[in-house]
Amino acid sequence: MSAEARTLSARPIARPRTAGAVAPRVLLLTSKLGAGHSRAAEAIELAILARAPAAQVRTLDLWSLMHANVADTVRQTYLRLVQEHPDLYERIYQLDERTWRRIFDGDEAPPPQLTEGLKRITAIFADGAGLVPHVGRPYALDCALLPLLCSAIPGGARTLPWNDARVRLPLLKWIWARLARRLERRVRVFRPDVVIGTQMIPAALLSTVKARRRLAVPSIGVPTDFGVHDFWLQPGTDAYCVAHAAIPGVPRSSAAQVLTTGVPLMPGFVQPPTPSEARLALGLDPVRPIVLVLGGGLGLGVAAVAEQLLPKRPDADLVLVTGNNRPAHIALGSRAAEHAGRLHVFGWTARMEYFIRAADIVVGKPGGLTVAEVLACGRPLLAARSLGGQEGFNARFLEQHDVGRLVPEEELPACVDAWLGSGVRLERLKQCAWAVGIRDGAAKVAEVALDYAHAFEVDTANREPA
Repeated sequence: MSAEARTLSARPIARPRTAGAVAPRVLLLTSKLGAGHSRAAEAIELAILARAPAAQVRTLDLWSLMHANVADTVRQTYLRLVQEHPDLYERIYQLDERTWRRIFDGDEAPPPQLTEGLKRITAIFADGAGLVPHVGRPYALDCALLPLLCSAIPGGARTLPWNDARVRLPLLKWIWARLARRLERRVRVFRPDVVIGTQMIPAALLSTVKARRRLAVPSIGVPTDFGVHDFWLQPGTDAYCVAHAAIPGVPRSSAAQVLTTGVPLMPGFVQPPTPSEARLALGLDPVRPIVLVLGGGLGLGVAAVAEQLLPKRPDADLVLVTGNNRPAHIALGSRAAEHAGRLHVFGWTARMEYFIRAADIVVGKPGGLTVAEVLACGRPLLAARSLGGQEGFNARFLEQHDVGRLVPEEELPACVDAWLGSGVRLERLKQCAWAVGIRDGAAKVAEVALDYAHAFEVDTANREPA
C-alpha cells in the first residue's frame, strides 16, 4: 500500500479499545437502481466474509437516505428519462466532474443540457410519476422538498418567486448537503474501518463528508463499468479498483491507488461450469446453437429482441432471461408453446453463469456487470440496445477487444446469423472473450479492502491514548 493511500484525515471515528485483533467493519455503499451495483456489492461482501469470517459487513443503499416514496418517484423518473430521452441522458452523462463540482461547490449556473434535463424531469414528474403523499418517518420532510425542487426548475409546471439561479442553486446544494449529513450519521453509527463504493453518487457523498466533516475512514471506489466517469474522481477516495488495465479513466498520477482487479462477480463465476454441465442443469439441448437474450435486472428490451430473432435460424434455440420484468416474463412465457421447444423463458436468476456458459452468443444491454459476466464466461456479446452514458464505455470496450459490438436493432438478426454460421469465427470470439474476462475480481477487491481496514485499525490504535 502506498504512503499516499495510508494518509488519513485528522479525526478518526471513535471506537472502543479491545484486547487482541479487532474484526474488521466494512461498509458498502451502493445504489439499487438496477441490479449491477448492488450485485457487485454482494459479491464483495461474500469475498470479504470468505477471507475474514468474523468481519462485520453492512450495505447502505443510496435510496435509503431518502423517504421511501421520494426514492421511488426519483427512480421511476430517472428510468423514464434514460429510456425516452437517451440522447439527452448521454449529453448529461458526458458532463465532467469539474462541471458538477463547480455547480455544487461554486455559483456556476447549470449548463444547457442539464437545464434541459431538469425540465424533462419536471415534465415527467408532473405527467404521472408524481409523489404519493405520505407523512411518516424517516425523512418525512422529503415529501415536501421534491415538489419544491421541481417547482424551482426553470420551465417547470409552476413559476415561483425562487425560480432563479440565486435561489435555485443554493436549494440544490442544500439538498446535497442534507443527504451528506444523513450519510455521515449512518457512517458514524456503524464506525467502519473501510468504506467501499460500487456506485459513484454515494461515493461522492462520502467524499463530501470526509472533506467537510473531517471524517477519517479510508474509502475505495469500485467502478463497475469499463470506463470511469469523472465524477468518480473525488479527493476523499484512497483507492480505485477498476475493471481492466486497458480502460481509460483514473489518472495513474493520482494520489489514490489505481488497482486492476476486475469487476466483482459472484462466486459462481470464479470457476464457471462447462457448457455441457450448464445445458444439462438448465434442461437445454446439448447440441443445438443457443442464443441467450438478457435485459439486465429490469428486463429491458428482451421482448423486442425475441421478436426479431425468432423468425431466423430455426436450427437455434432462444433463451430469454426477463429479470424482474414480470409482465415481459408472462407475455413471453405464453408464447413458448408456439415455437416447438425453441423458446425458453426464465425470470430473475442467481445462476447467471449457467445461462451464459450454456449459450453460444449473448445478446443484451451492455451494462457493466453484464459485460463482465459474459466475458468471464468466455462468450461474445452483441449489444442490441444501449442507454448511453456508462454503457457507451462498455460497448466501446467490447469492440476494441473484438469480443462483441453495438449493433443497430435492424441489423441484429444478420449479425447473429453471421456469427452462428461461421464456427471458426465464433470459436475465436469465445477464446478472446475468455482471455479478456476476469473471474476473481471480488477476491481482489476484498484483499484491498481488508488491507486498508487493517491499516486503519493500526492507525486508530496508535492515535488513541493508552
